[in-house]
Amino acid sequence: MSTWMVLRRMLCAAFAAACATVALASDLTLANTYRPDIDVRAYWVSEKYDGIRAHWDGKQLRSRQGVPIDAPAWFTEHWPAQPMDGELWAGREQFAAVQSSVGQGRKDEAGWRALRYMVFDLPAHSGPFAQRQQALQKLVAAIGKDWVQAAAQWQVASHEALMRQLRTVSAAGAEGLMLRHADSPYRAGRSDDLIKLKLFEDAEAVVVAHLPGKGKYQGMTGALLVQMPSGQRFKIGSGLSDADRAQPPAMGSTITYRFNGSHPSGLPRFARYWRVRSDTALQQKQ
Repeated sequence: MSTWMVLRRMLCAAFAAACATVALASDLTLANTYRPDIDVRAYWVSEKYDGIRAHWDGKQLRSRQGVPIDAPAWFTEHWPAQPMDGELWAGREQFAAVQSSVGQGRKDEAGWRALRYMVFDLPAHSGPFAQRQQALQKLVAAIGKDWVQAAAQWQVASHEALMRQLRTVSAAGAEGLMLRHADSPYRAGRSDDLIKLKLFEDAEAVVVAHLPGKGKYQGMTGALLVQMPSGQRFKIGSGLSDADRAQPPAMGSTITYRFNGSHPSGLPRFARYWRVRSDTALQQKQ
């Protein structure tokens, strides 16, 4: 076989694998942001876990973007062929620990012992969420592993009750709440089937430059120049720790930042760095 034919087959295989990853990532349901006009009585509510979204495709754990997660064999042993949608979580305010363990993969045995897989949906189940969560409870019980848990779901009667719960869980260290429509099937893409609710706004941007620091930050990164999906660029200096300034997020990586509303131009107000998006960190370790 000629060198060209070998190369062609390799490229075709790589392309097929990439397409499969993109397809898998696009198959997940994604959340819209909460609005006061939403009828909360039509939804089931759960905690928004501050971990790494993980999709079990029946054989392999993958991130939201379809990146394979190198979990220890014992972690997923005897899991069902049925797909599951959930979050790898180590408890409230422990995102860094989750990202570290998932990034190191099976090498971090002790770290994985502290993780839980919080299952909140069944992508392949054809019924509405009210039925899916009942099936989910049975499936998790059949797995019988302490580190595989069904996410607690409950209902609320009003917007005011929901806001009280949000303040309570946020004060205890939770990231926020998620709402899933009781009558919706599992559908790919972003819609009101799934709603996220937090006390602060956050968004993502791509790092395009490291801007030099001044004064006490001389020789370090003073700010990140980032680009929004709209193409607009702005600087983020607030929220960066000394460690972040010494080793800033890589060029081309996607970061998450917090902010408080937007200017008429569309740029965020009071933007502050939060962290590197988990999928970006995983891809950098591949």
